[in-house]
Amino acid sequence: MSLFEIRNPYIAITAFYALNLPEYSMHPHSHPPCEIMYVTKGSCLIHVNNQEFRLKEQQFIFLSADILHQLTIPQGRPCSILNLEFSCLRSETGICLSSLFAESPAFAGFCRHPGEHFIGNDTEHLGYSLKDLINQLRNGIPFKNVMQNPSDSYTPDQICLIRLLFQRMMLELSKCVLNHNKNTGMLYLRRAQDYISSHLTEEIRVPQLAEHAGINKSYLQSLFSRYLNCTITDYINQKRLEHAAFLLVNSSLSVTDVAFQSGYNSRQHFGSTFEKYYNISPRAYRQLHGKDMNPSTGDDYYYMEEDGHWTNMPLKTSEIS
Repeated sequence: MSLFEIRNPYIAITAFYALNLPEYSMHPHSHPPCEIMYVTKGSCLIHVNNQEFRLKEQQFIFLSADILHQLTIPQGRPCSILNLEFSCLRSETGICLSSLFAESPAFAGFCRHPGEHFIGNDTEHLGYSLKDLINQLRNGIPFKNVMQNPSDSYTPDQICLIRLLFQRMMLELSKCVLNHNKNTGMLYLRRAQDYISSHLTEEIRVPQLAEHAGINKSYLQSLFSRYLNCTITDYINQKRLEHAAFLLVNSSLSVTDVAFQSGYNSRQHFGSTFEKYYNISPRAYRQLHGKDMNPSTGDDYYYMEEDGHWTNMPLKTSEIS
């Protein structure tokens, strides 16, 4: 069953635990419920689809339905774990997440692209919210298919609180995933920006830029659009023009040389692009903002006396040693 689709907005909590395990080894298995495992102390090994991951303190794994996985805690290396399993249903029972889906962009984004599994750091308050939820679930005695038939174990007030705590926990989980994706995206973006800065005078092709960043070009373009509000090509042109403006103000290079030093192959193209961006020609920009690149001390030659004071004398090249 797909995770958190709008047609599956109901949740039934099926299992939970909060245990300190001195050692543990389960057989590889899968199950219809989704699962969250959160390490509060120590570390453990998680095998997912023939891959091995080590979870450390304040790290967690989220597993979608029917994902083959295995938990291993080596002997002598105890680990404390919070665990929750829940199913996504269409029937009107248990916890309804429709309002959370509609009101939380983070949760809606997580629901659209949950992936088979996700391993991340607790950058928000996921651990606290999961612990509060499990503590409240433990108040329901005896334990029966929790929240599928909640009236068997909980009072109406307890049911209401469990519903709120589960929604809080899912919101915290979504924010952790969102922060992870954002931080990872910014890392790729910075790699691309650094490459552009170092290769302004060269031809920069988007596929090569994406390869250097370590992602595909479509994802890279989406990062530029999302965080910089521009295309990759627009960003490259902007940086080249900013570099050209710096050279116009701080160097004595000709306008043609400035164009070539900024990655443009023709003065005409450079001139028209520069004027479109700054609403002024390169030459006029230099006249408006340029600095005097030919400082003069007049006819005097200055030298420092032993006492540290400057002394000037008429410049005679033959006397300068």
